[in-house]
Amino acid sequence: MHVDVFREQANELDELRKQVQELDRLEKRLGELESLCGKYKVLSEELVSEISNHKKLLAEWDWFFQNSSEMLCVASREGFFKRVNPAFAKALGYSEEELSSRPIFDFIHPEDQQKTIDLHQKLAQGHENAVYFRNRYLHADGSWHYIEWVCPSVSSGIVNLYAIARDITERLRQEDEVLYRAMHDSLTGLYNRAAFNEMLDRAMARANRHSGSVLALYLVDLNGFKKINDNYGHSIGDEVLVQVAQRFRAISRDSENVFRMGGDEFAFLLEDFSPVKVEPLAQRIVAATEKPLVVGDTALNIKVGCSVGVSFFPNNATEAKKLIDQADSAMYKIKRTSKSGFEIFC
Repeated sequence: MHVDVFREQANELDELRKQVQELDRLEKRLGELESLCGKYKVLSEELVSEISNHKKLLAEWDWFFQNSSEMLCVASREGFFKRVNPAFAKALGYSEEELSSRPIFDFIHPEDQQKTIDLHQKLAQGHENAVYFRNRYLHADGSWHYIEWVCPSVSSGIVNLYAIARDITERLRQEDEVLYRAMHDSLTGLYNRAAFNEMLDRAMARANRHSGSVLALYLVDLNGFKKINDNYGHSIGDEVLVQVAQRFRAISRDSENVFRMGGDEFAFLLEDFSPVKVEPLAQRIVAATEKPLVVGDTALNIKVGCSVGVSFFPNNATEAKKLIDQADSAMYKIKRTSKSGFEIFC
């Protein structure tokens, strides 16, 4: 009897011991879980904070992208715009959807396409650190705009191409206008004396490089032009110069350039190969001034005529000043006769 009770108590103690051990394990595990929970709570709060910061940075970048005055775009390696900002779309006159729905190369001038394709491939393959180039893009109104690009290459882990662009069409137009004004006469639109000096030097250099090449200089002075200004005024004189310039431009051919040197003085440069015939151009110049000019509100008929002196390089002269002096000397030989005509220096 006592043995049975003892055994029963022993079993109960053994069970109690097991339960206590399990309780210890559970309490220990609970402590671990509570510790982990605390750590995860801290990590979660940190993660939430980091996500919030990233969202703010993304929102700031998106605001910059949308509001930048620069043309910004994101393109795929396959050649499509994935995203363009409003400045980009506005510069070319399209909607953002129109730009993103067609291959990039559809908008590029045919003469610039292959160059752009080659650069795009190099950038996509990471063969270029950064590329600065320009090409022509089709504007929605049908005109071509010059676009200047700055494009860094794709680096490891980056799948898209990013670029900053700038429409430089107006800047180039202004530069061309400045250059045009520097090289052209403001009244007649002909090349001016500065252009004459530069083109004469180049023509002489070409003639020196190519054996048998000849350069002919024609200096032209209108006859009686001072009397026109004195009798009718400078506005009529200017109109005479404009009409003469139009006639000179009309008679000049591909190898012949015409210049207004100042006042009523003009010049022609003819580049050809020896033996060159100078008489045809000289005759055309004289004939262009002999036909009366109709000028002014009262339709005045004015005949001017001209004196033309011709000299050759390198036949007569080997330097610009001497060439000009010889043509000038020949021109005044005709002018002293008070008749229209031409004289070839010899």
